[in-house]
Amino acid sequence: MTLMMNVNETRETEVRRAGPWREQVRGLNMLKVEGDDYEMGYQHGQMLAAEIPEGPLPYYASYTTKILGDTLGPLTTVLAPLLKATIGRQVERKLSPSVRRTLEGMAEGAGMPVRAVLDGATLPDALLWLASRLMQVKNEGPAMHHRLALGLGCTSALAWGGATKDGMLLHGRNLDYHGVESWPKHPAVIFHAPTGAMRYVSVASAGVPVGGFTSMNEAGLTLTVHQHMFTASARLGGEPIGAVGELVMRHARNLDDAERILGEHTPIGCWTYVIADGNRREVLIWEENPVRKVARRVSSSEEMCNYTNIYLDPELGATEDNLYGAYWRHNQARYQRARALLEQGRGAHDAKSIAAILGDEGDSDCRLSKSIAMLMTVASVVFRPEDGALWVATGTAPTSKNAYVPFSLKHERHAPELGEVPSQDGSAPSAQAFRAYRDAYIANMDEDDLPKARRLLSEATRLAPEQPLYHFVSGHLALAQDDVRFAADCFQRALSLGHEHEERLASFHLWRGRALDQLGQRQEARRHYLHALGHRADPPVTRAARRSLHRPYAPKPGRAKKVEFSFGEVMAP
Repeated sequence: MTLMMNVNETRETEVRRAGPWREQVRGLNMLKVEGDDYEMGYQHGQMLAAEIPEGPLPYYASYTTKILGDTLGPLTTVLAPLLKATIGRQVERKLSPSVRRTLEGMAEGAGMPVRAVLDGATLPDALLWLASRLMQVKNEGPAMHHRLALGLGCTSALAWGGATKDGMLLHGRNLDYHGVESWPKHPAVIFHAPTGAMRYVSVASAGVPVGGFTSMNEAGLTLTVHQHMFTASARLGGEPIGAVGELVMRHARNLDDAERILGEHTPIGCWTYVIADGNRREVLIWEENPVRKVARRVSSSEEMCNYTNIYLDPELGATEDNLYGAYWRHNQARYQRARALLEQGRGAHDAKSIAAILGDEGDSDCRLSKSIAMLMTVASVVFRPEDGALWVATGTAPTSKNAYVPFSLKHERHAPELGEVPSQDGSAPSAQAFRAYRDAYIANMDEDDLPKARRLLSEATRLAPEQPLYHFVSGHLALAQDDVRFAADCFQRALSLGHEHEERLASFHLWRGRALDQLGQRQEARRHYLHALGHRADPPVTRAARRSLHRPYAPKPGRAKKVEFSFGEVMAP
């Protein structure tokens, strides 16, 4: 196959260039692919061959093993390959011919085994299936408290009409997902020109050749996807995520088209599509699981909407389980915070103000509890579909804190005349502390380097000593190295600092008590368990405190409880 490539400087031209090409703009890979599915995949693979091995697909291919290793220990070496050979292959068999051909083309273009590409591509749905089975085992009951507190509404962060400076619709989007280091390492702005279909642009990463996740087409539609993790409704037999969104981008000229296309397909997992029409200034919020699909329209007169990861439909919402309280509180807080910022900027929103919402750290003293800019914010974009403009964030996670570079779908080029959105201040000690916290996560999760992770956590607590969850996580890493005295001190510092969420205080007491139990201070440990039970607590913490109150806590050798860095908590204490 012959591949034309252009690596010259970005040209100020109003004429779209023919043929596939690639350039780099401020660390972002900008490329054009065209032709049939295989050809576009091949072009993507060949142009990004050096970057794809460091991107998200190879990372995802091994991610399930990492997750299982946290809970199954030595059994992981047996069960992880078995899971890929069973669940992964069932998901793979439902890949559409279009997506399969694209992935096969990319693998050949990059000189990679097709198997490695397919294993990575099937992870999102396989992971949802695993989570669903966990929901069935745990049976925690519905997350109704968080749904009722949320109220009605929708989040990505969208504004139009009287809410924006020029009336045009703006659609801001943070992609919060696994691959904190791998996804933003080689980000990609991909202009797609499929044979016999509409052009569209996707904001992705090297090795993600389909546009069904975060994209905008030439008809003026934008599309983003939101995952619903804590629900037991995922079912094998449907179509993996990504393919249907790409069909929308290729063939939908309005929201009616988008709704029809989405309605013709059944998913494996539980998802929401937020699709905006920049010309009519309306929004479609399409919520679905394998047995129910619900369309909600936001009219042009409403002027704003936002969405996080909580179903708005009551029947779908009833399937969401209260397994992880910190997750639900954060989703509720993100929704409310984004809504408040949209209202606060009403009448003056532009690309810069929407980017500021995506980069917001919340209105709390805790960096993790209410922040829109999360540890796992691996890609960020602001779309303006009416004229095909988009601003794409650069740099490392959380990407929404960084500078946004402008591009044009209409002209398929970098568009500096639209103006770059500057980065938010990254020199403050608090920003440096969060970067150290992020790097500690990478060291712990991806590099399996616990001493390095502890050093980085120590740096985070030095730079931001007021952050209780940094100390709390530091205590858990200490427990993983049997440094129990240091862990007890970390949990005490977290307690001394306090937290606005009573459930967090209960967790702090639980773990302070468990550390004291391991130090032989049983009476003091029991006092902390009683404190945990005296607070409003998440159900797993309550059960753990009751067990430890009646029987001294003694962890299994080499099996310290794994801390979940995104929200600074242990899911299953």
